[in-house]
This record gives sequence, structure tokens and C-alpha cells, in this order.
Amino acid sequence: MVDVARSRGRARIALGLSALAAAVGIAWFWYRGDPVTGIGLGALLVGSGYWEYRRRLADARRAARAESDVENSHDRK
Repeated sequence: MVDVARSRGRARIALGLSALAAAVGIAWFWYRGDPVTGIGLGALLVGSGYWEYRRRLADARRAARAESDVENSHDRK
């Protein structure tokens, strides 16, 4: 059985970790004197984290829908 709430929670955690990694990357490159690279890396990490977040949510919805379809088909028989 698919737990959509748990999947959403894990997706939020992964997005938060991506944002944290982006902040660390920006801070590190800013400290090293190359803020443009840090901002570019941060944007890449946040963008890919958001992409993964949306994909995980879509996967959870798709799995829940497939599971309910299977349950409904068994109820009809």
C-alpha cells in the first residue's frame, strides 16, 4: 500500500537537503572569492532538487491511483 503522506514528507526532506547543499555551495564559493560559480551551483542544485521533488510527488500520486484502480477492479468482480 502506498502512503502518499510519507512519500510527500520524504520529498520535502530531499528538497530541503538540496536547498541546504545549495546554500553551503554558495557560501563556500563566496568565501573563496568566486560568487558567480557559487550562485550557478546553487541554482543548479535547487533546480534539480525541485525537479526531483515534483517527480517524487507525481510517482506517489501515480502509484496511489494505480493501487486504487486495482482495488476497484477487484470490487467489481
